Amino acid sequence: MNKWLYNEFRHCGVDYSDAGQADVYDEQHQKFRNYEQEFWGMMDFLGLHNTEDKTIVDLGCGTGATAVFAADMFRMVYAVDVSDVMIEKAKKKLNKNIPNIRFVHAGFLSYDHEGEPADLIVTKAAFHHLPDFWKQVALYRMNRMLKTGGLLYMHDIVFQFDPRRYESRINAWISRFEEVAGEEFRLEVETHIRDEYSTFGWILEGMLEKAGFTVEKCRSADDFLTEYACRKVNEPNFEETP
Repeated sequence: MNKWLYNEFRHCGVDYSDAGQADVYDEQHQKFRNYEQEFWGMMDFLGLHNTEDKTIVDLGCGTGATAVFAADMFRMVYAVDVSDVMIEKAKKKLNKNIPNIRFVHAGFLSYDHEGEPADLIVTKAAFHHLPDFWKQVALYRMNRMLKTGGLLYMHDIVFQFDPRRYESRINAWISRFEEVAGEEFRLEVETHIRDEYSTFGWILEGMLEKAGFTVEKCRSADDFLTEYACRKVNEPNFEETP
């Protein structure tokens, strides 16, 4: 492995490889999230039906907020995460061995998809762990995993506001999280803004286009949490030029 490769297993911001963080993750997030509603909202947003013959890759699966529901809907689910303790939490939710879900300890830059090309790649609240350069590399890798015409769904913190208003917008957004989830989660959101790598929508959308995707849908209710539905329209030439 090249020594200059970004180490995605060394967590920036909140360390989700820590068992204590994994133990409280669901408790904290379910103060403002409903995983099942999120799953069906995603399916509706993408307009996906008749998925029983389709394959999904969940990159950054965490504690299984998507994967455990997808296992009932898709022919094959690949649930991928850099945190082995988060994967163990996801496995426990299933309560039994389900043959159509495979857990893989890897990340955006290290996961090698060995099955047939996927119909759908999902990444939720994970892509911001990569700096922008490595986001672009990851998008190229995701392109290779997908069938032509396949979908990439991304749900993450993406800045849609005017950057000149960053201070007032970020302070107001953090305060809303504190009202819902308390002081402890406020500290986590502050850590995200300070130490992690969320980017602007116009930057991310340029990266997606460069990587062979077209953005079919985008929505954000607060100019922070943003959903993208992207389709693979071409496969860039990966041959190196002199």
